[in-house]
Amino acid sequence: MSDQLIKVITKDEAFRAFAIDGTKLVQEAASAHHASRIATVVLGRALLATEILAQATLKGEERLGVKMDGKGPIGNVVTEADAHGAVRGYVTNPQLEPIVNDDDQLNVAGAVGNHGSFQVTKLAPYSKPYLGQSIIVSGEIGDDFTYYLTQSEQIPSVIGVGVTMNPDDTVASAGGFLVQALPGATDAQLDQLDEHLKQMTPLSELLSEKKGPLAVLDDLLGKDNYTSLASVAVGIAAEPPKEAYGEMLATLPSHEVQAMIDEDGGAEVVGRFSGKKHYFESDELEEILSKILKREAEAEEKGDEKSAADNENKQD
Repeated sequence: MSDQLIKVITKDEAFRAFAIDGTKLVQEAASAHHASRIATVVLGRALLATEILAQATLKGEERLGVKMDGKGPIGNVVTEADAHGAVRGYVTNPQLEPIVNDDDQLNVAGAVGNHGSFQVTKLAPYSKPYLGQSIIVSGEIGDDFTYYLTQSEQIPSVIGVGVTMNPDDTVASAGGFLVQALPGATDAQLDQLDEHLKQMTPLSELLSEKKGPLAVLDDLLGKDNYTSLASVAVGIAAEPPKEAYGEMLATLPSHEVQAMIDEDGGAEVVGRFSGKKHYFESDELEEILSKILKREAEAEEKGDEKSAADNENKQD
């Protein structure tokens, strides 16, 4: 069974909420990047929060990307998601050694840092990209997504995400939630939600009940106190085929591809998001090189034609 995200609205129509169980997708991402214990938690939280944000803000074929640069040792935290449940991401330093706090718990904020920028790019077909920015307020990731969402939409919101690890560094549970106030929410209802958040059972305990996102929603909003709007299967975005990487290589200058053939006898391309390796033999690179040389020749010919036309205009 795939991981799942559920969208609901409270029966008093004061809030809409999203809850996700992404245990499998976080483990898949960690395995693909050979991520360390702390890198798994950082990347996992970011993937979960990005998927929730995507479901809350996107529609149709829109996509969004998030880049967190907190100036911490984990480096950049980069994630992407679409409106259909696919998400992917990476961190600059996936093998980062564990950083712990005084309670001997993984120090996520220490790994991410809290003196940098938080950037969201939304992409829609036939439209210019939308760029939103805020600051990193804690490095805990959920807080940073909450701050961005509240600042960008001016709607009271809270995002919570958590990843719990097994002793063998596999993922025990991973999930999260988003609650947003709707226009009719009163101050009293907002105060009541705040109390529920303070008393909420840890996500690790809720997800261990094997009820998935429902356990989170029941604890957060009250059982039978909400109406389900939709359920979305979520998972890691499919890896592009080797041919797609070949098309990327074809955008390089001819001398760079020629050097790959002469000096290395081939080329290895590693997917940044997937960690998957694709190897191109010299004969494959020769085929790509021929396309590049044809493109460069056509560009040079057009340049010569333009130069000749310019000279003719000057003579006139």
